[in-house]
Amino acid sequence: MLLTCPSCETRYQVDDAAIDRAAGRRVRCANCGYLWHFAPALEDNLPTEASPERLAAARAAPVRAGPAGAIPPPRGTAGSAAVDGEVAEGDAASTLELGSAAAPALATVSSLRRGLIQLGAAVVVVVAVLAPILGRNTVVETWPESAKVYEVVGLTTAGPGRGLDVKVTPLRNEGAFVITGEITNTTSHAVGVPPVRVSLRDVTQKEVEYQIVDPPVETLSPGGTAQFKTVFEHPNIAATDVAAKFGTE
Repeated sequence: MLLTCPSCETRYQVDDAAIDRAAGRRVRCANCGYLWHFAPALEDNLPTEASPERLAAARAAPVRAGPAGAIPPPRGTAGSAAVDGEVAEGDAASTLELGSAAAPALATVSSLRRGLIQLGAAVVVVVAVLAPILGRNTVVETWPESAKVYEVVGLTTAGPGRGLDVKVTPLRNEGAFVITGEITNTTSHAVGVPPVRVSLRDVTQKEVEYQIVDPPVETLSPGGTAQFKTVFEHPNIAATDVAAKFGTE
């Protein structure tokens, strides 16, 4: 069974055979020296606040106080037959020394430490939620497909290809438009490469035809380059120029 000192809140794992469930037993905390009578059977039945008759009986009984400076437990603590650190002389004959082999102490967590753990957990949750939001442009740079996820939840991003530069060179060849291009990473960190939209335009720069070119590589290292090529067979006769941008729209 688990037993908690009502004075310092140190917890102990007590052998069930060491304490009679009905009669209980006098126990002493190894951490603070507090002495009290513990009866497991009272835990479920003891009222939250002690009755006047119980308080009067406890005050009238001879007491054996805990060590000097021990902090008394609250009145009416469940599982204790004593009030404010008082233990009746008629309690169990032998005292169980907590912290012994029959009742080893469990690791204790102070209120301050518990608060710090809870605060740390809250910080981790906040960071886990805010980091992908505040750093979404960096996420999209590394993983271009994530832009669709941000769009679904209503968050705008800097757009695909942030930090990348694309240049294309058109060449007419026997009734076809052959487009070669080069992608360059202009940043100081690796960047994911999204698809490239290559479009043919007329003299007014209106798009008349386009193709989506899959990225030649998934990621470009800082300063790295990658080449691609696409062919427009039988292009629109109005096409006179070519343009390229990252993305599929």
